[in-house]
Amino acid sequence: MIYIYDILLNWTKDSRLKEFYEWNLEDDLEHIKKIPIIRVSEKFIKDLLTSKIRVDKAFLPKIKDKAESYFHNDIDTISYAVIVSCDKKALALELDNAGNIIYKSSMLLDEEEEVLEMILDLQTTNLSYQVIKKNKAFNFLTRQEEEEKKFLIKELKKMKNNKESAKINYLYQEFFQDQSVDYNTKVKLLESEINKEYSNFHKKLFKLLKLTTIKRK
Repeated sequence: MIYIYDILLNWTKDSRLKEFYEWNLEDDLEHIKKIPIIRVSEKFIKDLLTSKIRVDKAFLPKIKDKAESYFHNDIDTISYAVIVSCDKKALALELDNAGNIIYKSSMLLDEEEEVLEMILDLQTTNLSYQVIKKNKAFNFLTRQEEEEKKFLIKELKKMKNNKESAKINYLYQEFFQDQSVDYNTKVKLLESEINKEYSNFHKKLFKLLKLTTIKRK
């Protein structure tokens, strides 16, 4: 088994993987001392990106305690962690003792390129696994756009619960011409627009709500 050394990973439990250009300092970044690498099929990588899967437990002894991370001045052993890679993509995985993938991480560009070079001479591991559940329909939003949509949904819900009719009226007036509709219709129209695909509407509404949030503080 081969290893890559001294890399940075960004573990996430979310079905949506954070690509390296979307990483933030607040993320769960971990400095890995070493981690094993295996070559897998492109189909396995695709299923990792689109589904919740469970790897056959028979694979686990091959990687048990072979990954290590730096923790302050100590070195921690990670029970089950591995980097899987096909010719096009590399992903880091942490698994539990049943073979469930509990964390995933993309890689920094230069470190991923290093892995892609390292697997060229490796045989593909025939990894048995089970698709537990398909993820929700994949969207092509950036991390920031996705967070903005979540913020808008949360803020509108808060305004509804607090009955902030003046604020609802103001936001509605910024985007819609027809002012003859009642309050409930305005709320429904704003909700409907927020739930559509990301557009300039979301960008502008996000900026407006951020301004009002700052003023409240």
